[in-house]
Amino acid sequence: MAYEIHILRTADAGEISLQEWHALCAADPSLELQEQLVGINPRTGETIVLGETDAASWRSPVSGDEYLFDYRRGRISFVHDDELIIKAKDIARALGARVEGDEGEAY
Repeated sequence: MAYEIHILRTADAGEISLQEWHALCAADPSLELQEQLVGINPRTGETIVLGETDAASWRSPVSGDEYLFDYRRGRISFVHDDELIIKAKDIARALGARVEGDEGEAY
């Protein structure tokens, strides 16, 4: 399992709601909600489809690479990348949240 970083609120502030996440994505043209995720298994060439996700894609204006922010259980998770940390902090500010790693370290 990959190490993840999360955008979340303190227990006192409550979870980020799915409606808040969707509203933020609708207001931010750089975030695009994905109804399903499609990938290719590099070993077998098999197409893998995950349906009904609450993930949003974001394309870095610097590198052009595409990344995913995945909403699950009241928080938004992603795999570490320096470019993503900057965008994650913007998202966290907009949602009144913070950015934290799997081991509780702050970013």
